[in-house]
Amino acid sequence: MVAAEHELRVSHCLIANPETNLEAVKTIYSHPQALGQCQSFLKHLRAELIPTYDTAGSVKMIKEKSLLNGAAIASERAAVIYNMKVLEREIEDNINNYTRFFVLAKQDSAPTGSDKTSVVFAVKHQAGALYDFIKELASRGINMTKLESRPTRLKPWEYNFYLDIEGHRQDENVKQALAKADDHVIFMKVLGSYPKMKKRI
Repeated sequence: MVAAEHELRVSHCLIANPETNLEAVKTIYSHPQALGQCQSFLKHLRAELIPTYDTAGSVKMIKEKSLLNGAAIASERAAVIYNMKVLEREIEDNINNYTRFFVLAKQDSAPTGSDKTSVVFAVKHQAGALYDFIKELASRGINMTKLESRPTRLKPWEYNFYLDIEGHRQDENVKQALAKADDHVIFMKVLGSYPKMKKRI
């Protein structure tokens, strides 16, 4: 179950072997998402961009292969772990880029009066099905803070929805809304109820 949430600011660095300077960098390795988040910085370097499996693993790879004309995009922590040099800090395009992490436990957190509940569901493939689901929340004064769709792997053009709402699943209005919403879905799973995050990391 989801028992808590944290948001961590994404801050990318250009990292290389200690002997490497910025002018020597001809190839940059990182996860495709990190490469995409640093486009403004990268277009001025004119280096070849090589997508890899992960950011910290890219730092490890350029160290193990002693690539003196290569660099990696990763967090400053990766440079510390692998004893590498940070050539440039905060190279991301958007300084307000955060990644959300869930803390998992065997059960929900207890209600605090300031909670969120996360749910995944799929609606019947018919007109108004999603509206009918959301109407159960709205009619009980439940605020929806997030709704995302993701393709299922079962059939083309079918989607699962990921929903965050204000309130704890033990709150009477949330309990009633989810019970009624169950009439409009193919499946629904409550991922957990947890305190609203107070501040970002």
